[in-house]
Amino acid sequence: MDLLQKYTEVENFYELDEAVILTLEDLDLKLATLIVLKIESAVSQIKEKSKRSQSIGGVIELEEPVYFSLKFIYEKGESPYFFQIYNITSDEYLDLYNLNKIIK
Repeated sequence: MDLLQKYTEVENFYELDEAVILTLEDLDLKLATLIVLKIESAVSQIKEKSKRSQSIGGVIELEEPVYFSLKFIYEKGESPYFFQIYNITSDEYLDLYNLNKIIK
């Protein structure tokens, strides 16, 4: 008789576009790693919207903070697809913060 699993860890799947990967490869390893960790935490926070791209902002708190924005598509029944990442100013980050579109 087979035993039933009592607990299965939930994994959040997502996809990164080649442009995002190339951008991350150009960054310092520590910064790129911290951004990837932020992306992974964003997956559980974002909401599905069909046929619409969305943006979410993030900040890496180093000696000098690094503000960035991610563009993504997250359609029902699919994994989030992050297709663009770029640097933003602190003012642009605060705009996203006021819209509640930041990685917490």
